[in-house]
Amino acid sequence: MATRRKKYRKRNTYYFRYRRRLILEMYRKYNQRYKDYFRYQLRKTLHLGTRNDFIRFHIPSYGRFPNLKVLNLKLHLTLPNCVFLNRLFRSCPLLEDLYMDSTCVDNFDQTFRFCIPNLESLSITGPSLSCFRVHDIPPTLIQANLSIGKSSYVHDFQVSKDEASRVMEALKGVRNAVDLTLPFGTTSALSYCFDDGDDFPTFPYLLDLQLGIDYYFGWKLLPYFLENSPLLRWISLYREESESKYTTAMAEGKHKEADDTYGWKPPKQVPECLMDKLKEIEERNLWRRKAEGEVKYLLENGKTLAKTKISFEEDGISDEIDEETIENFPRASE
Repeated sequence: MATRRKKYRKRNTYYFRYRRRLILEMYRKYNQRYKDYFRYQLRKTLHLGTRNDFIRFHIPSYGRFPNLKVLNLKLHLTLPNCVFLNRLFRSCPLLEDLYMDSTCVDNFDQTFRFCIPNLESLSITGPSLSCFRVHDIPPTLIQANLSIGKSSYVHDFQVSKDEASRVMEALKGVRNAVDLTLPFGTTSALSYCFDDGDDFPTFPYLLDLQLGIDYYFGWKLLPYFLENSPLLRWISLYREESESKYTTAMAEGKHKEADDTYGWKPPKQVPECLMDKLKEIEERNLWRRKAEGEVKYLLENGKTLAKTKISFEEDGISDEIDEETIENFPRASE
């Protein structure tokens, strides 16, 4: 009987020792797995970048970042972990500023779906045409910057209109923005996918618009922004420096899409913002012979305009639109 008790006690000791060792190992793994979470939990600003951060960084199901207001994400992934991103966003109840720089290698069909109720500033940068869908569009959104895609995807016919339309999904997601910036690559994709019969989003609170002018589609989007932004008070239009082969072809009129009007089609009715709200227009680095129709229309119909700044590219031809020509345009504003 004593021998049996001794054997049982010995076996029981081994069991508890093994169990203790197992608990310690689990604690070490838990500590290693969630160490970044505990380290960042009370921060107000968080920067995450490189692929390794997203492999190591795990958020417990109960985890929260109660103080986090600024989140800077840099994604260089082949397959973005959307589950992780959504859990991260849900863990930040006070998040106000989100800066997302995403590069999805050879992967155009990824969709990022996220909902951030208190978001005030959103910046999305990425060459790939991934789809960004903002659910429950935050009414608090003040500033939005969408720099998605490359113009070469469109001009070299590397993508279809369906793929380019993913940028339109992101534009619809920021339609409550007060200040909106759309650089050169973004406007090329939007112009490529957008047809006149499509529904263009309305921007009920938009006051300031900075629009990159694409050297292929030109002024195609401007009339729609004017018609769908009733409170617009300031516009900055700028043509970015483009590849020489496209610039030369367009300037010489050899490109198949070249057009003297540069795609300008005046709105059927004078937009509300031109009659009541628009105070200032800034236009930079324009082509002289492709800006006359748009400049003339804005001056003729901008009843509340107080200031207009216009600059042309340095190598413009002198006998085309110039300062004297613009001075002679009729103006609706005093």
